[in-house]
Amino acid sequence: MVSEQESQAREVAHIKQRIGSEIEAFDPTTAAAGIEDWNEATLADFRNALIEPNLIEVNLPGGITDFAYAVTRQKGPYRVLWLPWLDIFSLAVESRFGPVDINVHGDAIGCFSSV
Repeated sequence: MVSEQESQAREVAHIKQRIGSEIEAFDPTTAAAGIEDWNEATLADFRNALIEPNLIEVNLPGGITDFAYAVTRQKGPYRVLWLPWLDIFSLAVESRFGPVDINVHGDAIGCFSSV
């Protein structure tokens, strides 16, 4: 039987691998609108915002709460989360009740660059 700590360690490793693959595959000449300087700045900003994946409670549409992994520091009121049950990244906005998933889903850099 896998302990909760081992399960979280595996999830963190998976998240880091996904982010690493995204960064490695990121081509600033073709990303988004293809504006290379803008995309290079976005990637640098994303790298600087990365944190060790941290399990937090998140508010979801419909008044549901669950646990997700924060993967970036806040950028204004926003931060990027990893939703393990969907195997996808998400953008969340801070509220007085904690982070709220705002249904911007996709790759981590894409979610981050949408603000």
